[in-house]
Amino acid sequence: MTEFVSERVEVNASSNEVFTFMSDFTNFGKLMPEQIKNWKADADSCSFTIEGMADLNMRIAQRNPDKNIQIIADGKNPIDYTLDVFFFPIDENSSRVEIIFNADLNPFIKAVASKPLQNFVDMLAQKLQQHFS
Repeated sequence: MTEFVSERVEVNASSNEVFTFMSDFTNFGKLMPEQIKNWKADADSCSFTIEGMADLNMRIAQRNPDKNIQIIADGKNPIDYTLDVFFFPIDENSSRVEIIFNADLNPFIKAVASKPLQNFVDMLAQKLQQHFS
């Protein structure tokens, strides 16, 4: 597995507020970049197309309040992966968030996809921080 770790960002919301927001995939649409097309989501799962790359399907596997949310590949995907969102309380009005994407990449896909996947986790963290600004 190849791991892509976002920078740990400070968010102007309690870890519980961030957990509640991230626990519902319908909120994720607000965080997606413009390269994401065909976004479909309900509270527990989503599917979308990364323009020019692939169709992805994922679902929330675990919700651990004030700790983390684990998202896994679901259905037909070009790679096997997990996406974990970790919450670190600072005080009652702020927290830190870190996003980790683990993917089973063959050497060719790793060479092509590493930079976009790293950019993806960094962008998710930054957009989450902006959402609560």
